[in-house]
Amino acid sequence: MTVLVVGAGPTGLTMALDLARRGVPVRVIDKAPEHFTGSRGKGVQDRTLEVFADLGIRDEILAAGQHMTMRMYVNGEHTRDAAGNALILPQWKVEEALRDRLAEHGVKVELDTELLDLDGATNHGRIDHDYLVGCDGGRSTVRKLLGVPFEGVTADGDHLMMLGDVEVSGLDPDYWHMWIGNGFYALAPFRTVPQWQVQIVPPEPLGEQPSLEVFQRLFDEMTGWSGVTLSNPTWLSTYRVNVRMVRKFRVGNVFLAGDAAHVHPPTGGLGMNTGIQDAYNLGWKLAAVINGEAGDTLLDTYEAERLPIAEWTLGTSAEGLQKVAAAVQSGTGAVDAGRNPDHKQLSLGYPDSPLSRNLVSWDGPAAGFRAPWQESLQLGDFTLLTFDDVRVLVRPDGYIGVVGGPADDLSVSAYLMDR
Repeated sequence: MTVLVVGAGPTGLTMALDLARRGVPVRVIDKAPEHFTGSRGKGVQDRTLEVFADLGIRDEILAAGQHMTMRMYVNGEHTRDAAGNALILPQWKVEEALRDRLAEHGVKVELDTELLDLDGATNHGRIDHDYLVGCDGGRSTVRKLLGVPFEGVTADGDHLMMLGDVEVSGLDPDYWHMWIGNGFYALAPFRTVPQWQVQIVPPEPLGEQPSLEVFQRLFDEMTGWSGVTLSNPTWLSTYRVNVRMVRKFRVGNVFLAGDAAHVHPPTGGLGMNTGIQDAYNLGWKLAAVINGEAGDTLLDTYEAERLPIAEWTLGTSAEGLQKVAAAVQSGTGAVDAGRNPDHKQLSLGYPDSPLSRNLVSWDGPAAGFRAPWQESLQLGDFTLLTFDDVRVLVRPDGYIGVVGGPADDLSVSAYLMDR
């Protein structure tokens, strides 16, 4: 059985890699003619680093990233510093590490290949498949072909955020600099490449397209600083806030993941991370069904588990955006007000999932939550741990499946057969 993954961003690459390492035939297509080269989703949260450890790319990610201090200015004056809560590196570095690991399993992204229908027709011929996973972003072709509504709201008006990658001289590269008081302007350096990411929310809609000249002019006007020069733009983009999600993550043998299933404000740095964890949740389940270890109903638990996480993500990021906007408008400089310890995603879980079973009571974590013993697990597979008279079956994605006693059947076959 073959899985067709549509979209070669972090979500699609994670999906393909998790399947390929489990021996599942997989193909990955992307309609773009070239690999993405922008920094876009630049924050990797702690839970995602655990996923990357399992996938074998954590060392590369850590080597390319850094934890940064945010230096904040109000009306051009330095007011405070605050520690960041994510590892900062360009999104293209994450994709590159995933692609390189995927290539070790003999799978290469098929660029310039656009899906035309759900049967697998593309602009380069038909791709036979048994399952299809749409990881093709907020404008997802797969979602549109399914006819699944993308419920929610889109910001009105022409007030867009401008984004880009530029080189910067005249600023301390040890800080992520943020100016407020006249809109919002931020410059974040990267550890291993010369580019900095620029984020701009102008005080008034501009009606202009992003360019180096616009970025430099806005910096001078919005910060009131001189002596800082931007140069060599390598990626330019705009962003409009959307808060939308689907209510169906599965339709038959077609699944939606990442931005194809949910989009939200960038507050908290959750977008790329949530998509990667969508794929990590679905990967082992698809493999178990394809390899004959579980029945088809196991795949229903993907939606049951990830839909509530998407709802939480939309809620916390939208709330965080309101707090940031209030900080900008009040001039307090507390643009870190939108952060939340849960954004590290270590405390999220699936306690209400049909896969979460507490057969005995104990003082440890309950079924459905992340196992705290990540470094001791048999990565990529089930792990059975024993603590005195309590046994704990940990799922391949690092969440606790069953907490039971000595007389309970905690075998993998029994766990999966119930599905």
